[in-house]
Amino acid sequence: MSLFIFDFDGTLVDSKPIIEAGMAHTLELLGFNLELREEWLKYVGLPVEDGIRRTFPLDETLTFEKVLTAYRTFDHQGHEPLIRAFQGIPELIAELHNLGQPMAIATSKRNRGLKPTMTRLGWSDWFDPIITPDEVQNGKPHPESLHQILEKTGRKAEDCLMIGDTPFDLDMATAAGVPSLAVGYGMYSGDALAMHHPRYYASDVSALRDILLSLGSVVD
Repeated sequence: MSLFIFDFDGTLVDSKPIIEAGMAHTLELLGFNLELREEWLKYVGLPVEDGIRRTFPLDETLTFEKVLTAYRTFDHQGHEPLIRAFQGIPELIAELHNLGQPMAIATSKRNRGLKPTMTRLGWSDWFDPIITPDEVQNGKPHPESLHQILEKTGRKAEDCLMIGDTPFDLDMATAAGVPSLAVGYGMYSGDALAMHHPRYYASDVSALRDILLSLGSVVD
């Protein structure tokens, strides 16, 4: 494969603690029971706007704008240290970078949340391009993010690999004609991911490394 395209949350980093904290903050402000958080978690991997629309009983009183405004009062910057790279991922990303393996990112995290973590981890210059909801009209599982990456890099779909932890990553890849690899250490179980027909499956970071090193290409 000439280009590895990574999802971010749940694939490269464990962001569940900050996601859950942001959800709890929003639900408390709006007067909802924390039980609704379990429903909201089902849509992690989509842009947050889509998750809100699918989770909340929106009407004239509880509008989308009201929920989004409440969510945005959460201090994401102050809680950013809660985000940690999965064990073994920094070493794997560094290894791929040192081998000259081209890498990109297609994520549902907006730039204001993504850039501080990328900078802290030292990855800002290691992925090109980086596509977030700020660069597209249609978020996951729509294939627009991958279409942009293919256009920007001049690569064919079959020469790339989408690596993600959610059904939305896998459905996006299928829609774009890009082979996919599902990781089972993120937000979804292996059984849930298998229903979306990834070409490869890695239960842990060690398995992910074995697959990527076997598929990678340092010829750019």
